[in-house]
Amino acid sequence: MTARARIVLEDCRLALQMLEDERDLRKWRLHWVAAIALIRAVGHVLEKVDGQSPIVQAASRTAYKQWTSEATEHEIFREFIEKERNTILKEYAFNLHPGDQVEVAIPVTLQRASDGVIVEAASVFPLDENIYRPLLDGFREGDDARDVLSDAIEWWETELAAIEECVSDNELPA
Repeated sequence: MTARARIVLEDCRLALQMLEDERDLRKWRLHWVAAIALIRAVGHVLEKVDGQSPIVQAASRTAYKQWTSEATEHEIFREFIEKERNTILKEYAFNLHPGDQVEVAIPVTLQRASDGVIVEAASVFPLDENIYRPLLDGFREGDDARDVLSDAIEWWETELAAIEECVSDNELPA
């Protein structure tokens, strides 16, 4: 039913694991390009390969209309899967923090022991060794890119399962 799309999705999972393990920023960026190309390829393979079955094709086209609608549950498709792929593969521009090290400010609220006055303070801490690779702008700004990719993988898992259910029931999604 969606066998070939699922192979691509498994490769997305492998790319995500490689991103978790990679320390070298240039290699990390190459893994990111591959992961983003793969996460969008799931839908293309679903339509062009798995969609050779007329019922899978009809179900995937109906689903695609939902994914590109304004429905909030499919925002990750429009705002991450499609946009990130277009930005990287068409412009070779990255929406990722460019450095090996990310500095984060940790705000702290303290109460002075001497007079009980509440004091706001912040400390800046450098994070390195691939701990945090934030998205810089737009959808899920500030979130670690790998967390967003992981959510996109889970979104595809849900969508493929829904298409498979429609196909096994031999009916089209609403």
